[in-house]
Amino acid sequence: MNNLKSILSQISDTLQDLPNCHHLEEFVGEFYSIWLKLGNFVQQSLFQAKIEEKEAQYSHPRTKREKRYYTPLGEMVLVRRAYETRDGIKVKVDEELGLPKDKWLPMVLELACALGVSSEFPNSHSLFQKWTKLNLTQKTLANQVEKVGNQLQSQEFKVQCDIDLSSQLSVDNLESEQADLLYVGVDGVMTPLNQKQGYKEAKVGVIFWSNDHQKVGKKRGVIRKREYVATLKSRLEFRNRVSQLYHQVAGTKPTKTVVIADGAHWIWSMASEQFPGSVEILDFFHLSEYVWSVAKAAYPNKEDTQKHWVKTQQQLLKKSEWTTVIENCHQFPKKKKDLTKAITDLERYLTNNQSRIDYRSYLKAGLMIGSGVVESSNRRVVTQRLKQAGMHWSFFGAEAVMALRAAYLSSSSRWSNFWSSLSYNQIKLA
Repeated sequence: MNNLKSILSQISDTLQDLPNCHHLEEFVGEFYSIWLKLGNFVQQSLFQAKIEEKEAQYSHPRTKREKRYYTPLGEMVLVRRAYETRDGIKVKVDEELGLPKDKWLPMVLELACALGVSSEFPNSHSLFQKWTKLNLTQKTLANQVEKVGNQLQSQEFKVQCDIDLSSQLSVDNLESEQADLLYVGVDGVMTPLNQKQGYKEAKVGVIFWSNDHQKVGKKRGVIRKREYVATLKSRLEFRNRVSQLYHQVAGTKPTKTVVIADGAHWIWSMASEQFPGSVEILDFFHLSEYVWSVAKAAYPNKEDTQKHWVKTQQQLLKKSEWTTVIENCHQFPKKKKDLTKAITDLERYLTNNQSRIDYRSYLKAGLMIGSGVVESSNRRVVTQRLKQAGMHWSFFGAEAVMALRAAYLSSSSRWSNFWSSLSYNQIKLA
C-alpha cells in the first residue's frame, strides 16, 4: 500500500513539474524524457515489491544481491536475496519470476539487433542510446548483436538432414504439370575480414514462389515475398541450410523447382545433387555482364554503339541463338588484347553453360531468366551492411550479421518467431 502511494505521489509530482513548452516538438521531447524516467521508477518499484512479496515466503535468507537489467524504459536495478538450498546457495526469485541470466530483456535486445543489422554500429549505437537512455558502449552493442546472430543461426539450422527435393521437372512438361514453381537463386559475394585474413566468399541463397513475382511495368518486376539464407561457412553447410529453408517454404505443396545462378561450378554441382530434375537457368543478368565487357572493349568511348550492340546480342540470346553471338564476336577486326580476352571469356561462359541458356524455351514457358534477383539478394543481405567503405569483420561477426539480416529481410515470420522463442523460454522459467 505504501509502495502504491509512493508511485502515485511520484506521478502527481511529475505532472505538476512538466515544462511549459509552446512548441510541439520541444514539448514531446521533454515529455518523453520525463515520462521515460517516471516509467522506469514505476516498473522498478512494482517489480521490486513483487520480489519482496515472493521472498517473504522463503526462509534462511543470506546476502542481498543487486542486478541491473536493460528494459525499454532504461536500466532497472533490482535487489534479490540469496538462499540456502539443497543445491547450494541460489537466488530463488530469478527462476520463479523469470529474471533473465543476462541483463538484456529480449525486447530491448531485438531493438539493438534490428538497429545493428540495418546500419553501421556507430549509427545504431547512437540511435539505441537516444531511444532507450541506456548507457552502454558501442562495443557492447556490437558484441550483443554478434552473439545473438550466431544464436539465431544455430537455432534456425540446428538439425541437418537430407531431404528429397527431386522435382522431376523439364522445360517440356512445365505447362502441363499442375504444381507451383519455386525458384532458388544462389550466388557468392566476397566479404572483407580483419586481421589480414583478406576476403572470404559469402554464399547467399534466395527462395521465392513464382506467383510472388509480379510485374510493375513493361520491363520491371518485383518479388513480393522471399526468403534469404547466407553464410561464410562451407559449401556443404550452405547446402544443408538451403535444403532446410526450401523444405520450410515448400511445405507439403506439389512443387517444381527452378534454379537461377551464375556460372560457378560449385553452385551447379549443388543444384544437380540437391534439386535433381529441376530446370537450371544461367542468370541472364550475369551473362549480360560478359556481353557488356566485349562491347566496351570493342567500342571504347562509344556508349550508344555499345548499347546497340549489346541489345542485339541479348535479343539473339533470348532466341537461344547463342552460337550466333559467338560468331558476331569473332567478326571484329584487329582484336586488341582486352577484346580478345573478353571474347574468350564470353565464349567459355556460354559453352560451359550451354545446357542452361535455352532462354527461348524458358521465356515461352513463362519462367524468369534472371532480372537481377540473384544479384539483388547479394546486395541486400551482404553488400549494403558488410561491405561499406573501410569495413573489416571477424568471421564470427560477419556470420552473425548475415544470419540476422537474412531473417530480418525475409518475408516470413522467422525474425519474430526467434524473438518470441526467447521470450517464451524466459516465461517458462517463471
